[in-house]
Amino acid sequence: MKKLIILLLLFITSVNCFADDAHGRIEPYLGGFKIQDCDSIEMTDEVVEIWEDRVKVTFHFKNLSSQKQTVTIGFPVKWYEEIGVRGEPDEPLKDDAETRARIEDYYKFKSTCNGKPLKRKLISSANSYDGFNFWFTTELSFEPGQTLEVIDEYNSGYSYGSDSIGYSWNTWTYILTTGSSWVNSIQKATIIFHSKYEYKWKYNNVERYSGKDIKYIWNIDKMTYHQCYFSYKPSSIRYDKKSGETVVTWVLKDIKPTEEWEAEEQSSLIHSPSNWKQEFAWFLVKDELYKIPGYEEKGKWWLDERFTDDSGADSIYKDFSDKKEFYEWVKELYDTGFTEFQPKSKDAGVFAQLLINSIYAMHGYEFKNEKWTKIFSNFSWYKPVTSSISDKDLTAEEKDMIKRLIQYR
Repeated sequence: MKKLIILLLLFITSVNCFADDAHGRIEPYLGGFKIQDCDSIEMTDEVVEIWEDRVKVTFHFKNLSSQKQTVTIGFPVKWYEEIGVRGEPDEPLKDDAETRARIEDYYKFKSTCNGKPLKRKLISSANSYDGFNFWFTTELSFEPGQTLEVIDEYNSGYSYGSDSIGYSWNTWTYILTTGSSWVNSIQKATIIFHSKYEYKWKYNNVERYSGKDIKYIWNIDKMTYHQCYFSYKPSSIRYDKKSGETVVTWVLKDIKPTEEWEAEEQSSLIHSPSNWKQEFAWFLVKDELYKIPGYEEKGKWWLDERFTDDSGADSIYKDFSDKKEFYEWVKELYDTGFTEFQPKSKDAGVFAQLLINSIYAMHGYEFKNEKWTKIFSNFSWYKPVTSSISDKDLTAEEKDMIKRLIQYR
């Protein structure tokens, strides 16, 4: 099987959609679609463009035979309905007009062939084990040696209602499985991800299966924390100021039958056990954050529960008894939170001030504000000895950080 997979796990949205026009046939007795290998039609190349709310896929298929060919193709759908719509998530999905209408309304699936509208029919899957519930099917007719261009466009965005394409546990899984039923390898596949809104990424030194292939992004404004990795380094990453998008592009050539390719991005709310470093930063400046409209409602309930009477912070203070460990914490918050994509905001200003003052505290600065003195006095290494810090007291790295952080105050 030729298999190209993009896996994006986002614990914010709940969408699961598949970009693949597979070859198959309509079962005469079951009336459903079944994948079937084709030995005369080749998928020569494809371009997949992914936005948060939609997907556009362009395929080129070529008839390698000297005969006319008519083939049935299907675009798979995995449709889940959450509790309250059909009962429990594992309850068998009913194939009825109401379900099909919801699927069609959600996807708003459109296809063209060589620029002309291509009508798709939504039918059920003939195999329960193929992992799909339904297929958008159609027929393609090829002259000998002819190449056809098929373009599929459909919605993939946020699903906060009672129905969702995806898992009920608020995950978005986008899996691109291409060419598994067509002859030969895929000569070229281009995947373009347009990242906007919550997903503002920056990747550095990414190598396959190395220790450098994980990148963390702390999205201050959205209270989310992102962890990203992928098996293959992108061909390009650029930030489009006009559209406000990060555009990540992968170009793969001669995709072999056994190759698998993955990219994964995980996002979770800050109040998660794995995000204690960002959570601790929230705790230290919570009084300032609560002054910002809406923040008390967003953060107070979990901060107060996690750090009741400051007891939850005791172990963390001890973890940072080493000044070097504390500096690593400051550096990580800076690297993940204040990327080139982080906009200026009141909450970003609060965290910027925390990091600036943390650097000063490590140099023994005596704060006039009792609030900061109280915060840093919890760390055993804090010894206030001076009321003046100059550039010569700071390292080059510290000066660079402060220079950028000041822009957010």
